[in-house]
Amino acid sequence: MTVENQTPTHGTIVNEDNELGENATHGQPHHLVERRGDVGKCPVCGSSVDPDAYHCATCRNYYCFHCRARLLPSDAQSECVNQDCGYYGKLVCGICDGAHDKKEAPLVYAEPVDGYWPLWLGIALIVGLIDWYFTVWWFGFFIAIAVFVAGGYWLQKKGFNIFGTEAMVTHERSSSYRTCILCQQTTKEIKTKASAN
Repeated sequence: MTVENQTPTHGTIVNEDNELGENATHGQPHHLVERRGDVGKCPVCGSSVDPDAYHCATCRNYYCFHCRARLLPSDAQSECVNQDCGYYGKLVCGICDGAHDKKEAPLVYAEPVDGYWPLWLGIALIVGLIDWYFTVWWFGFFIAIAVFVAGGYWLQKKGFNIFGTEAMVTHERSSSYRTCILCQQTTKEIKTKASAN
């Protein structure tokens, strides 16, 4: 891999020096990525820096290797982990290295649903009291229990939610990842590397 420096005002074009002109990982032709700004000067204080640097030793600020914007600890930052890439280990901001959404397997679980057994108990007691009024008390009590248990079981089998049931809940999930703007491989996210000076 080579870094070709033109005059600093024209930027730098980073290109893999591959005889076949193909990405060894993906088998796709490399595209040219042009860095912005004067790569020989710090974009914050203007001091001379190495063209491959993303940190200024003079003002102690980190900046994006690609667009050269100053990076703060709160900014999204990532670096390429592909050792064959020209951007390997270089700090790149979240604007240049945007996030991609990836759909994950949905989360499925059973959630209990309360039944209407208090209402059904009230109906069974009313039926039992009516039988007690026309017959004897123990027969009314037996009818109330039979209506509540046997009738509730029959209604539950018919699809009415008397004694409670379970509902399957599905939650869609997704995650985000970043890819290198040069080699398109997944990058490593950096939490708080930049200085806020």
